[in-house]
Amino acid sequence: MNRYILLIGSLLLSGTLQAQSPYGRSSVRLGADLTSLDAPDAVGTRYMGRLARHFKNDRIVVAAEAGYLYISTLTQLFNGIDPGPNRRERFTADATVFYDFLRHPRHALRLGVGVSAWYRRENTYRGARILSSPSSTGGVAIDRQQLHGLNTGGHLATEYEWLFNSRWGLDVRLRVANLKGAGISSMLGGGISHRF
Repeated sequence: MNRYILLIGSLLLSGTLQAQSPYGRSSVRLGADLTSLDAPDAVGTRYMGRLARHFKNDRIVVAAEAGYLYISTLTQLFNGIDPGPNRRERFTADATVFYDFLRHPRHALRLGVGVSAWYRRENTYRGARILSSPSSTGGVAIDRQQLHGLNTGGHLATEYEWLFNSRWGLDVRLRVANLKGAGISSMLGGGISHRF
């Protein structure tokens, strides 16, 4: 009987001690990254949200995030005809495991690795040519490429986070993703996070 009372008392005590910890074990983050795609003119803002779980006194963080990117760029006229803009769209999902190198309650310098799955939808201008035949005055054929598909790969990430109070923080991050079939994308951005 005494063992059960001791066990119940220990569980209640450990629950109250954890409830008094100043930092939450989970966090949610909203941010934006300046993201480059495979083409030199394809740089845009990726908006993203992240849900993370913190372990080992905030030294290890496991995060899952989702994002959206849309880029529209103008193309040059071909013989006075507008071929239309290039459109690139990404729906992104990433899972990352981070390790924090700083043992500080308000600052974190993390390095992480993970997997990425990005769905891409593109409609890009590839070229144009003049159509001519002996019986017609000619026209213009515009060549556009449409790509749809899921690209997977890995990524490396580093981030610095500053908690300006016990629940809210600001961060800046750098990330590089190598996606098979879609090339290498680099991202630089920042965000705000909330611990709970």
